[in-house]
Amino acid sequence: MDASRLSKRWIWGLVGTLFLAGLVLRLLMLRESAWGDEMSTLWIIRGNDFFGVISTVNSDAEISPPFFFLLAKVSSWIFGQTPTGIRIPSFVAGVLAVPMFYLVGIRALGRRAALYATAIAAVSPFLVYFSANARAYSVMILLLLAATWCLLAATSENGRTWHWVGWSVAGCLAVYSHYTACLAIAGQLVWVLWFFPALRLRALAFTGLMVLLFLPWIGGFKADLDSPTSDILQAIQGSGFDRKWNAIKDLFFLWIANSKPGFFHRPDMLIGLAGVLVATLAVIVRLARGSLPRPPAERARGVWLAVLMVGSVFVIELLMLAAGTDIFGARNLAPVWAGLPLLIAAGLAAAGPRWGPVALVLVLAGFSVTTARLLDPAKTSISYEKAAESIESDQDRGGAVLDAAIVSPAPLTPLDGYLDTDLREFRMTNIEDRPDFIKDIFRGYDPQQIADQAFDTAGPVRVVTLGEGSAPVRDGQGGYSFLASGTEVLVPAGWREQKRVSFEGVEQLSVSTFVRSGRGSGGGGQKTGDAQ
Repeated sequence: MDASRLSKRWIWGLVGTLFLAGLVLRLLMLRESAWGDEMSTLWIIRGNDFFGVISTVNSDAEISPPFFFLLAKVSSWIFGQTPTGIRIPSFVAGVLAVPMFYLVGIRALGRRAALYATAIAAVSPFLVYFSANARAYSVMILLLLAATWCLLAATSENGRTWHWVGWSVAGCLAVYSHYTACLAIAGQLVWVLWFFPALRLRALAFTGLMVLLFLPWIGGFKADLDSPTSDILQAIQGSGFDRKWNAIKDLFFLWIANSKPGFFHRPDMLIGLAGVLVATLAVIVRLARGSLPRPPAERARGVWLAVLMVGSVFVIELLMLAAGTDIFGARNLAPVWAGLPLLIAAGLAAAGPRWGPVALVLVLAGFSVTTARLLDPAKTSISYEKAAESIESDQDRGGAVLDAAIVSPAPLTPLDGYLDTDLREFRMTNIEDRPDFIKDIFRGYDPQQIADQAFDTAGPVRVVTLGEGSAPVRDGQGGYSFLASGTEVLVPAGWREQKRVSFEGVEQLSVSTFVRSGRGSGGGGQKTGDAQ
């Protein structure tokens, strides 16, 4: 067997190993409970047929385009209308993106940089996390990678018309997944217009095809621009330098927590940036010594493609921010990750065969520290699935569930996503289960009234609270109170806490079971166990 064949086998073996590493990390991420925006996806999928999904996404209930939701609907037919079932499109896209980075990298940057980019993609905390998230980011990134591969093929000597068609279709589907994908596509178009004057008319024509394919959704796009949800999300995203700086940090080293430590208390960032510094210094030294070879034109163009894909997203969102439209946040910067591993890999490869691998190890170590933290549910998730299992396994059947642990922008709560029971549910929220629920966010409501309805039963009543300081406590008169969205809620007289189970996470989730006084055994308010 000749050396060339051995080398190819070794390389594909390494790519396969990185693929398996990425698969394992994403499988581990998939086990964590769903919450937040994922409940909006689940609510859309559970409440609609295929065409109803399109109609609902076209309403104020959602300000994203429909492609991911249609994939999630198809996935739900196979894997069930569960949080895991609707995460499958993201999972599959996230897993496939790892080898896709090699295929794109080998065309754009060469073998060494392609391997570096694949390794970075395998352990990237942002890519790992959103590969197990029921939103469109992972699917969008895979489609942008497919569009990038098609564009590189189209502009090569062997370019064919079907490569251009592939670029248009993949690019359009990326925008149908998330609007911000168009920012990376804009960078690709600039790249063609700059480096390939002879192909300018063709590039513009197939950009026109991309626009034409998107026209059926133009009404939905305009509606999303005018939706009150946009203002709500901008408010949640926050303004000011600190919030924007945190968004950039989360883009690279995603940190899920109520409070974020400072830069010098983040070993993941320090290690990763040390790798970038080593590579930068090595490149500077090589330039000074004249030992940095001039890359072939094809490789130089590949580097510029990565620069423009990443830079266009940052520049356009900053320009929009300056103009008064604030979409600058970690999630809206997600298209950056279609080019960022390639850009980092190009810099590491330029550092040379000695210092490049050293810098790569440091970058991978920094990312791995962040990813390892993300894989710990006790630090980055809220244990709604375990809380639901605790309620369902309760031997004392009947009664009701009072859900005061709501982290969801939709009528479906995270507990609803996992709870499969005939118990009556009372949700402490102002959001009603109807298509125009977004208007409810501004409507006041009385948590005490909802609690009184829940306790107007024979019991038991399971009160689910979020946050250690929100769990039920005794008041001065021997009764109980708890917090719901910062509001004190009183448990009606005649009830006592029989048991409580708590689950650690980003916020402590507690299930407190109340029974009528005189029923059962054990002291009031006794804490029977903490579940990790």
